[in-house]
Amino acid sequence: MTAPVPYAQYPTTPPWAQPQPAPAPAADRGPHTHHGRLLVRFPEEMARAARPQAPSWAPVLFWTLLLGVPGVVSAVRRGAEAHRGGNERYPYWIAFGTVLTAAVVAFVTWATG
Repeated sequence: MTAPVPYAQYPTTPPWAQPQPAPAPAADRGPHTHHGRLLVRFPEEMARAARPQAPSWAPVLFWTLLLGVPGVVSAVRRGAEAHRGGNERYPYWIAFGTVLTAAVVAFVTWATG
């Protein structure tokens, strides 16, 4: 038996041809982030950094204690302004409810006592 002769690997292009350039590597897109976000360790902490400060709830206390109905108007307006600034509305309603409840309890206590 005879052993097979190995096939010689000759180049198939002529020696005067330019070799094909290596393909360019794909660009690395990096980590996916939401638009406008910073690459910081705790991005949820940065979400509130640019918000305007919420309006004070002291006028809600004053108007509710003084007359009652203007306290509702004040709570609605200040809650809307806080919401436009990206803050919560509930502190104004908590202030309104707390003062109104305290005023009713004080009145009932005074009237029956």
